[in-house]
Amino acid sequence: MKKYDCILHMTLGLFVLLAVGMGHAQYSSQTLRVKIPFNFSVERQTFSPGEYTLKPLLQNAMLLRNQTGQALMILTIPLGSTEAPSSGKLIFNRYGAQYFLAQIWDAGEPVGRQVTKSPAEIEMAKKDSPGQQIALSFVTPLMEQTSHHP
Repeated sequence: MKKYDCILHMTLGLFVLLAVGMGHAQYSSQTLRVKIPFNFSVERQTFSPGEYTLKPLLQNAMLLRNQTGQALMILTIPLGSTEAPSSGKLIFNRYGAQYFLAQIWDAGEPVGRQVTKSPAEIEMAKKDSPGQQIALSFVTPLMEQTSHHP
């Protein structure tokens, strides 16, 4: 009986988290479009240079998609700043010739998203510490509004 109650509580908790996250994503209306000029990795996937969209899914997740349809749900954690960036930007960690997506910032927002490091990036950081951070900024707004439904 205790096992059933535990599963029920976990399922109910997951449902509440998903519902709150979906409500947040609905009003977090920015879809970011960006052209990335180099190969990069996120989690266990490698992406080629090209045009990408980053779309909020849940409170702590974004969908990264390229023009060919390759997609990945990225888990993130909130990252605060004392100043909101004037333009959207992606921050990549570079170790040698390898780039890893590290942070996502929307223009005018003081809270960005920190991308969870993959095992490959953690290993690279041990070998090539401290690495280097590369910022890819968006001088002109490349955001599109998605519809809001109250």
